[in-house]
Amino acid sequence: MNVIKRNWQLISKWILAKQHNWLQKRVPSKNIIKLNINNTFVLPSSFGWSCIGIIICLFVLGTNFQNNIILLLCYFLLAMVLLAVFHSYFFFIQHEIVFLDIAPDFENRQPYLPIQINSTLDYKGGTLIFSVDNGPSLKNVKQHNTQQFKSQSIKMPLPKYKRGFYKCPTIKLVATYGFGLFKCWTHLSPKLHFYVYPAMQKSAMNLFRTNSDAQLAHSSDSQYVISDDLQGIREHQVTDPIHHVSWKHVAKGQGMLTKDFSESKGVSGWLRLQDLSHLDTEQALRCLCYHVQQLDKDQVQFGLDLGSTKILPQEGQAHLHKCLVQLAMYTPYHKRSERDELSEKSNTKPVSARLVTKISGNEP
Repeated sequence: MNVIKRNWQLISKWILAKQHNWLQKRVPSKNIIKLNINNTFVLPSSFGWSCIGIIICLFVLGTNFQNNIILLLCYFLLAMVLLAVFHSYFFFIQHEIVFLDIAPDFENRQPYLPIQINSTLDYKGGTLIFSVDNGPSLKNVKQHNTQQFKSQSIKMPLPKYKRGFYKCPTIKLVATYGFGLFKCWTHLSPKLHFYVYPAMQKSAMNLFRTNSDAQLAHSSDSQYVISDDLQGIREHQVTDPIHHVSWKHVAKGQGMLTKDFSESKGVSGWLRLQDLSHLDTEQALRCLCYHVQQLDKDQVQFGLDLGSTKILPQEGQAHLHKCLVQLAMYTPYHKRSERDELSEKSNTKPVSARLVTKISGNEP
């Protein structure tokens, strides 16, 4: 039984692969698609098949009994069906679909695909239904009424993803127009990629002045050391960091005094993955994702050390995006080693027996 099930799965995968290759040749990946005869498929709906069956039965009945009234009704219904085919098709091809860039998002949150729909409105009314191909259609359906607008923007919900770099899934577009007798549909492959950042997890922050063991700050609740410009000495307060205490004055018996530094936002510090080694990799990346967001919000210059990848201290949205991208694309060393071994093994096989797979790199 298991052998039959396994063989059936292999056959299903082979059929889906052939179908995908055929669709890629018939409907190439584009961000602007004008619907036409080359990328449109038309078949009767379940209601349409029922009507066709009734027409056939009426034709057989009218022919056998030579009843002209039944034959007239049969021809009238046949004309309605043929008219519905043309109306359904011309309603469908009056649209142009434009896919816009997908904004990066965090894992376990639903990303959205912005879509702009342009229509000539030659055929008013009707509804377009967008869904993720081979996905949960009930959760990822966006209906668009084409009655009032020549151009309208919508947001298509996509499935939730883990962190990484993904290609936009294939979108299935369906329309039933003209009494619902026929269904027009197409499979659209947007030429888009998007990042999914790790989810944010609040934790204590260790920020280092240099990429060494000289600790700069102890937690996300403590104040950053803003600069090295010493303004003077003041009375110690309970909320002051212990490393700001002037131990020289304490040794002279002058009491607890605190070094007062001038405030400047030119601090430069490092976040290091190795300092979160007590957590698993995914939790550590989530903590770092939270830290970089907080540091960027406080306009603090920071660098990121992921072991094999290091980003020098900077600030700004471009620097934040660069750090989040590296967190999204981070691969532990042991997994990189396994991937390299598999790659070497695949290179030793004959060309005719090699399986071609698409491996996403760090950049699109």
